[in-house]
Order: sequence, then structure tokens, then C-alpha cells
Amino acid sequence: MNSSTLSSGVISLSKGSRGFWTTFLLAAMLFLGVGLSACVTVPRDPQADNVLVSFVFVGRHDSVCLSGDFNGWSSESNCLERKGDQWSVQLVLPPGTYRYGFVIDRREWVCDPEALIQEDDGFGKKNSVLVIDPAVTKRHSEP
Repeated sequence: MNSSTLSSGVISLSKGSRGFWTTFLLAAMLFLGVGLSACVTVPRDPQADNVLVSFVFVGRHDSVCLSGDFNGWSSESNCLERKGDQWSVQLVLPPGTYRYGFVIDRREWVCDPEALIQEDDGFGKKNSVLVIDPAVTKRHSEP
């Protein structure tokens, strides 16, 4: 099984499959009103465990780009799309732990203000840390 490959086949949701239980858990969370994380993780391919992750930043800037260990720390390959003062981009990532931050106006490094985990980067700044794991969920702060 290759975790970096996405499949567009038909998904069978039998009671013994991981897909069934993931769908059931997400439906139960939505029914019970449990808030999903600001970086929402939604299974894309149950066989490969890849997830769709939404990165969001709010502020008035000329540009906001996502830089992290998942894109070779590129400050230009995953720029966010602007809608008013909200910026967003979505990436498909396999489960794992990722370090990242936002590059604002092509010069300023900023941690994700919604990230639950931050760590020193060894260069005098901080990185945000994203853990994609079914047992870990980042909570969305209500408005």
C-alpha cells in the first residue's frame, strides 16, 4: 500500500473496514456538535490514510505562503488564496508530524496562531507543529 498515492475508486463501507468507522466517527462528531479543528483533516483515501488539510491565516497582507518540511521549506510553492482578510490553502498529506509556518509578504516568518503545538526552530524563531493522527484532533475555536 503506497500512502502517497490517491485512489479515485469506489469506497466500500463495510462494518469491518477502517473507512466505515472513520465515516461513523465523523458523522457522530458532527451530530453531537463537536467542533472540528481549524486545520480540518478529512480522510481522502481510506486505504492510503491520506488526509486533506486546510491551512488558514487571517490578516491584511499582500501575500501569505505556507512553508514546511512537507514542501522542502519552500516559501513560494504553497501560497494561500485570499478571500477578504482570510487566506487558505489545502494540501493532501499522509499521517505524520509536520513543522511549518507562514511567510508573510515574502519576508516575515509567522507561526500558525491556531496551532496547538509550537517549537523552537534552532534559529531563534518558532515553527508550528501539525500532527495528523486519528487519535489527535485540533479543536476549532468558536467565534
